[in-house]
Amino acid sequence: MRLLIIILTIVFLYYVATKYVFPYLLRRFIKNVQEKFQQFQHENSPGEQKEEGETKVDYVPPEANRSKFNPNTIEDIDFEEINDH
Repeated sequence: MRLLIIILTIVFLYYVATKYVFPYLLRRFIKNVQEKFQQFQHENSPGEQKEEGETKVDYVPPEANRSKFNPNTIEDIDFEEINDH
């Protein structure tokens, strides 16, 4: 008799789990995935897309790392050809 009660209890719990608990968890999971997808879509909205040929610079290096080459300060150097004949 005790075995029959245990078996019926397990069958009842399985029925309740498949009928109510699993569908609830599945709906909750799908809702969370939809919210994450909508948030991702909102962050990457088409309004922020660039036209073809546009360039966006996100990083500009600090002044200390830039080259100190200035083409206006270059001096011309005169030289003579040396013939070793």
